[in-house]
Amino acid sequence: MFTTYDILNDVNEMRGWIDRFFNDRPYMNASADYPYVNLYEKDDDIELRITAPGLKESDIKLELIDNRLFIETDKKKDYENKSYIRKERVFGTFRKTVELPYRVDPNRIEALMKDGLLTVKLRRSEETKPKRIEIH
Repeated sequence: MFTTYDILNDVNEMRGWIDRFFNDRPYMNASADYPYVNLYEKDDDIELRITAPGLKESDIKLELIDNRLFIETDKKKDYENKSYIRKERVFGTFRKTVELPYRVDPNRIEALMKDGLLTVKLRRSEETKPKRIEIH
């Protein structure tokens, strides 16, 4: 069976190649999600584990506003004036906001950095805990 040649099919195929080139690069997508955060909840405690390889405590800024934790990191380049053969790691300033399920007690926050993992422990504030109402 014969089909007619349509140049638009070639154009659409080329557009797909270009889209994949710009969208499928791992370092392009990584910067949008970095730093990577896992959030755990147990009873009245929340724990965040934030991957921060190669960063020092001074490179990370944490700020609590209402029930949001703001994370800002600054990854400095390890090679300033050298040309790369391949570059997948991203550098620069990154910001992320994590919405917490409820307000936490700002006086009971612990943050510990160990082996490239930042662990932040938060405790639910007393005023947001459920209160049982007695019926008379």
